[in-house]
Amino acid sequence: MNTRAELKKFPRYLDAHLARNVVDHPNNPCCRDPGDRRNPGREINVDPYIAAVMRSRKMLTFAGLTALHMLGFPELRHMAGTRYPIQVCVSDPSTRSKLTGVDFLCWPLPYEASVYELGERTIRIVDPITACLQSLRFLDHIESVVMFDSLLSRHRSNRAPKLAMLETLILGPQRFKGKTTGKWALRRTRGGTDSPMESRVRIKLQQSRFPEPVINHPILHPITGERWFADMAYPRLRIAIEYQGIEFHATRAGLERDSRKISGLQGLSWNVIPLTATDVFSRRGWERFTDTLRAVIRAQSKRVCKF
Repeated sequence: MNTRAELKKFPRYLDAHLARNVVDHPNNPCCRDPGDRRNPGREINVDPYIAAVMRSRKMLTFAGLTALHMLGFPELRHMAGTRYPIQVCVSDPSTRSKLTGVDFLCWPLPYEASVYELGERTIRIVDPITACLQSLRFLDHIESVVMFDSLLSRHRSNRAPKLAMLETLILGPQRFKGKTTGKWALRRTRGGTDSPMESRVRIKLQQSRFPEPVINHPILHPITGERWFADMAYPRLRIAIEYQGIEFHATRAGLERDSRKISGLQGLSWNVIPLTATDVFSRRGWERFTDTLRAVIRAQSKRVCKF
């Protein structure tokens, strides 16, 4: 059997395997549900992993940022422009070897690993929660929140067990690198998000001294029965913040869906404020957005006080 050919089928094989066997397993929860339309599956370049498996004399357990990538987590903005070596997990430092381009992470805590038989080779990946904890040492505070939010997003299953496990490991006596960052991120993690950008915007709003918005606030049209979810909202003031991402919104269907949603919300007296990645990541764009939001909050507060 051609091992390389089998390994190149890895992403589709992995998706099918996770969907079939792992998604609803409470001790090894999948980080991407098959029905997650907001975060569709993406192509994974498996060539580096193939090369590592071929060169290793031992069975590798992919971990950390590598495991997150293989499990379909969204791209994290960890030290932009930096390329990390392939990360694998070992429990004993003496078992490390000198594979070129491979970083051995010594992980002191117990973990579970999914095992995949691909041709003549065996691939192992640490469970998603362990991969998140191992990645904390490489991420800043905001991206750590993004990572935890992705683990607990609206389209994921078993959110309560995942959160409970995170709390047990981060707030417990166990020691590992990145634990302080993990505590900061855990306090600001919210389940039920839809996308990484919504998490980044939420944290930036709090850092800019705005109240924390409600995530995915449901809004029901009383006449048509249509139901929308505002990405972020201040329900009392009827202010909705909508992130306009290229991948999900810049299509004909996406534009039509956004048009119906925005016109419907405006018809219900909601103020809809859109923003893009440029607004989030550029200083001028963020200042423009926050100035608009402050003005709308002031106007809506006066309006609410009259009733």
